[in-house]
Amino acid sequence: MGLGRSGLAAAAYLKRRGAQVVVSESQPQDKVDAKHLTELSKLGVEAEFGNHSDRALSTAEIILTSPGIKPKSDVITRARAFKKEVISDVELAFREIGAQVPFIAITGTNGKSTTTALISHILEKSGRIAPACGNIGVPILSLLDGPPLDFLVVEVSSYQLEYCTTFAPQIGVWLNLTPDHLDWHGGLDPYIAAKRSMFSRMSVENFAVYNFDDPVVAATPTAAEVFPFSQMPDGQEQMQGAYVNDGFLCYNYNARSRVVCHINDLRIIGHHNIENALAAISATCLSGLSQKEIETHLRTFKALEHRLEYVDTVDGVEFYNDSKATNTDSTIKALQSFPEKSMVLIAGGKDKGTPLEDLVRYIRKHAQAVILVGEAKDRFETALRSEKYEEVYPVASMEEAVRLGGTMKKGPVVLSPACASFDMFKDFEDRGRVFKDLVRQRAREVASAR
Repeated sequence: MGLGRSGLAAAAYLKRRGAQVVVSESQPQDKVDAKHLTELSKLGVEAEFGNHSDRALSTAEIILTSPGIKPKSDVITRARAFKKEVISDVELAFREIGAQVPFIAITGTNGKSTTTALISHILEKSGRIAPACGNIGVPILSLLDGPPLDFLVVEVSSYQLEYCTTFAPQIGVWLNLTPDHLDWHGGLDPYIAAKRSMFSRMSVENFAVYNFDDPVVAATPTAAEVFPFSQMPDGQEQMQGAYVNDGFLCYNYNARSRVVCHINDLRIIGHHNIENALAAISATCLSGLSQKEIETHLRTFKALEHRLEYVDTVDGVEFYNDSKATNTDSTIKALQSFPEKSMVLIAGGKDKGTPLEDLVRYIRKHAQAVILVGEAKDRFETALRSEKYEEVYPVASMEEAVRLGGTMKKGPVVLSPACASFDMFKDFEDRGRVFKDLVRQRAREVASAR
């Protein structure tokens, strides 16, 4: 169900194994990406568009769903009424090769993609075949017929975990938990339960890498051996885990403490990226890498696109693209990455309706000014002005926001919207690339004027 990238990869994988595959897509055919239709035609599988028919649901032996389909939606209710098993592509991949290839699974509200890419980077630069896949954008099933794998480094969302029943990685990483996707799950408790489900299935032979600075994460029951990481040592050097000591990233494993590098040696900025680095250190040391391998390749990792990504310096003003920050917690982490009263924030977009009190508090502390765009700008402006924050500038377009931010000369300009993108853009990636194009256009204009 669902003709996205993961759906196509699933159809191709199952077709190669002789399965009779039916692709069911709720969108009308003329609304589906033409490239996806071309790939589907090459596969030669049956497809239906515009709905999920009872015929498709009732005749299936197993239903592989897009993670975007809500568990309480009509189609899932109907599938379960037909007593069908509904699973995600991550669950299928684990059933197929979980006994042969170690899975390293990363979940959390924020930081999943960066940590997944970082773990994969360190492992692969150390000579292991360990591709990043899953929710990061590479369908996991597209990798199963490729070269032999040493590890699968999988970003798993709560959506995917909702549709897992046996998935239990060798190393499970939980970065943090803040309220998000509550409408999809039907509340905070089901959201937490989806995250915890992965760890509840892990055995004593597995490792659970927990953020001990997050009380929900730290209290999660599991039979796996817990390998904690924390930015507040408090004797951490005496116990197993990863920690920060006097500005150095360290870990203790097999009764021996090791220093990896100083936090200033990282090429990714921000308090939250120290958390991501500690998680990556934990996972890679448990994967058998040496301290030297971890240090060498941790130092070379650059920020992913759209995640506090440095774009350019124009007329003395730095620009950063953090378009992936689609919730207030992500934007707070971006604000914390800069000293007090040192930057200009571009925020706004399609409003998720989340409370703004904490965001306003951090804006007051870190931002010299806020430029607002999109549907949410009126609510954001009201929230800021009600707390006597007056440096608020609503604009009509991203182009106007980039131009205004550059002329203010009040510090780095950071696009970190705290909102979804669908009011003005196709997705957060489209928003980020438009922002970067506008920054580079402004750089050319400034250069030609000199």
